[in-house]
Amino acid sequence: MDENELLKEKFKTAVSSAAKAISEKLDIEVNFGSNNLSKENSLNLPENPDLKNFQDFINLRAFADSAALKLKYSNKKIYNKNQPSGARAQSLYSIAEKIRCEKIGSNDLRGVKNNIFQYYQNIYKNIDQDKTETEVPIAEAFEAYLVDYFFKIKSKNNNNKVKNRWQKLFDANLKNKLKVLNNCIENQNEFNHKVSELISKLDFED
Repeated sequence: MDENELLKEKFKTAVSSAAKAISEKLDIEVNFGSNNLSKENSLNLPENPDLKNFQDFINLRAFADSAALKLKYSNKKIYNKNQPSGARAQSLYSIAEKIRCEKIGSNDLRGVKNNIFQYYQNIYKNIDQDKTETEVPIAEAFEAYLVDYFFKIKSKNNNNKVKNRWQKLFDANLKNKLKVLNNCIENQNEFNHKVSELISKLDFED
């Protein structure tokens, strides 16, 4: 095994240990590049063949932190009970729950906050400038909208195409409710219920 491969393996071991500590589930199985979602007590992380620069390491740490926080803070029964119908609505619902868990973890753990902050900051710094507004999926815009509020991270591009197409829809239906969501962020049942109601009222066709 060459030096680069050895470094990658050491880093993956460190990421696995951190994920177990964050989730407070020391017996979980951490897999890299696995699509096996059948195991209840497993964490599946992407296999990055490169890990060439510092940002690659940050991205993997942030992804692992996010997945571990979901294991720690998200109750599947509560999540499923409040889940809206429809594939698109369920996609937005999943994003909101992910960010809820990330926000709680960021409030409690400085290292987690730094990883997630740098990850999102890098995403919005490198928005594809050639993408037209009609090409921006609502899920991507929805995540950007929530990240703006909960993590105070905005795109450095003044004409943020990720959000602009959906801005009016989100402002009309979500803007005045974000503080309410923030106030119940540690109450999953209340948060999930309110998010599900808000999503169900979005006029996707418009």
